[in-house]
Amino acid sequence: MLYDEAVEDNLRYVIGLDLGQASDYSAMSFVEMHQQGESKPTFDVTYLHRWPLGTPYPKIVEGVGKLLGEDRFMRRVHGGRYTEDRKELRHPITLAVDATGVGRPVVDMFRDAHLPGSLQSITITGGHVVTSVNGGYNVPKRLLVSTLQVALQTKRLKIASQLPEAVTLKTELQNFQLTITESANDTYEGRKGTHDDLVLAVALSLWSGQHGNTTVTASERAIAAVMADRNTWMGRG
Repeated sequence: MLYDEAVEDNLRYVIGLDLGQASDYSAMSFVEMHQQGESKPTFDVTYLHRWPLGTPYPKIVEGVGKLLGEDRFMRRVHGGRYTEDRKELRHPITLAVDATGVGRPVVDMFRDAHLPGSLQSITITGGHVVTSVNGGYNVPKRLLVSTLQVALQTKRLKIASQLPEAVTLKTELQNFQLTITESANDTYEGRKGTHDDLVLAVALSLWSGQHGNTTVTASERAIAAVMADRNTWMGRG
């Protein structure tokens, strides 16, 4: 995809990485985020990848490093002005890594790998408020899902249909559901027997792109705005 200078100047890249455990896949999304002035950003999912079950975390770190080292990605990030000095990125790039559970040691692996761009750790919680801790964020799963759902509802999220995992992502989106627990808390996950790894990878990209560089106070305001629309995207409005 080619952009003119004005559009390129408002372009950034966000990679979302959802780390699976024994029975869950690890998945990655490569998202191009475009924003003009004060308008709401739009998102293009240009790459998706899901590792086989049981893939060791060091292999995942290695795989992401190799991907970012490929010319097709580095030329995009550099706007066609690729050089070997990857520290001089023309467009911002962020790697938003799931730090939930076993994800924390893997975040350290990514940090030690010194990949291009900035690294952001996100711990997915069951709470209601975004908090910052140890240089990363604790983000409620409901907020991640809401961010994705709102982008879909407002047609600001596009998924390249030619991607091998595009069908899998769309299936996951169709299977994703809200469940109310006995304690009256809401949980968001794929239907029994399905996976939600690609959904969460994209959600991590979108949330990080929109809120990952703001203060917690601003993020909390974002939560209120998204949750106000919650009944609408859930079909209750």
